Amino acid sequence: MPLAAYADTPRAIRLFPSRSLQRVLARHAADCAALGLRLDAVADEDDAAVHSWLRSRANLLPLGLADDLERIEDLTDERGSSALLDAARRAGTNLRGLGLDPLEMAVRAFLDHRGIFEAAHGRHILETLRGTTEFTGHAAGSAVPFLPSRVHAMEIELGNQFAARARSAHCRVTPGRDGDRQVFTIAHGALVRSDEALDERPMLVCEPPGPVYLADRAVRYRPQRRDIVVYEAGAGRLRIRAGDAPTMRAYRRAFGELLFGDAEWFGNDAIVSLEPLLRLGRGVEVPTPGIREVRLVGLLLNHVEDAGTMALTADELWRYLERRVVNGLKDAELLEATFRVFATGSSSAANVKVRVPNRVEYTRIPDDVIRPFLERRGFLARADGAAQ
Repeated sequence: MPLAAYADTPRAIRLFPSRSLQRVLARHAADCAALGLRLDAVADEDDAAVHSWLRSRANLLPLGLADDLERIEDLTDERGSSALLDAARRAGTNLRGLGLDPLEMAVRAFLDHRGIFEAAHGRHILETLRGTTEFTGHAAGSAVPFLPSRVHAMEIELGNQFAARARSAHCRVTPGRDGDRQVFTIAHGALVRSDEALDERPMLVCEPPGPVYLADRAVRYRPQRRDIVVYEAGAGRLRIRAGDAPTMRAYRRAFGELLFGDAEWFGNDAIVSLEPLLRLGRGVEVPTPGIREVRLVGLLLNHVEDAGTMALTADELWRYLERRVVNGLKDAELLEATFRVFATGSSSAANVKVRVPNRVEYTRIPDDVIRPFLERRGFLARADGAAQ
């Protein structure tokens, strides 16, 4: 009996309404029974009992059940809900009319409107692939079959690489399939953040519409990232969406080894990423040693709200983006960025152009000055793979 390839409780388990969750469990009753998991132990509708039962058995879930939970969870965000509603509208069904929240809507669609669910999930996967960086393998064709134990070993190796870059050793890889695509979701820790927050605890005025007094405090936390890696067998292509070039390089090697037993199956040339523009915002302009000023002055992108390619240029491009571009860059496929860079002690600027997946152009600035900047900000992966 294949088991889930991870031991952590799927997040969806902690969120599902228990009655619908019981129906999902019932679809895998035979597999659960084969593992000695008695479903009659959760025959009532008490949320705490259902969730407690599952948490205690998270590392024994049948792989099919774990996959179903993860696929349902894929459609519980805003974009997934939109995909469900669009698929329902095309099928002549009004899911919104059922009065469901996004989570319950995804569960009910999975249970009662499977055609709508599958159509929405397929669209969601395609939309998720916007902006991925593509790498072509030595040859097209199906990957070598792999065991869950190999996925677990890859989690440990990737976790060690994340830890070396101060991102914690947490890493969970969830395999899935969509037609001839093998889809992997990788959950891992990001750099620790510190934000100013408002805390309700000091004083509340309870009589409406009276004011509520809030206290300032600093909150430190580690965000979780969910990257995606897709192998398309027909094209022999690996597609990666990740937050920076070093992570992309780690995934390209790890999945080459997992799928074909060759870390360089998908190439070993330079990897460039523009995701730091989304992750760091204006923070990408912070200089590194040898540089006194960096300014983003050009972008080439495909934006969801517009047809075709957009070319943006301005001396203060961030100000324009924040005022004029819908949702900033989050709904855009980034193709190319141009920076104006002043080296320390120089009065003339150098133009640095970064284009995915593997092109960097610059003149009038020393290589040993600009490359550390590109590597530290995550635009460029180091050739030796060392931690950054």
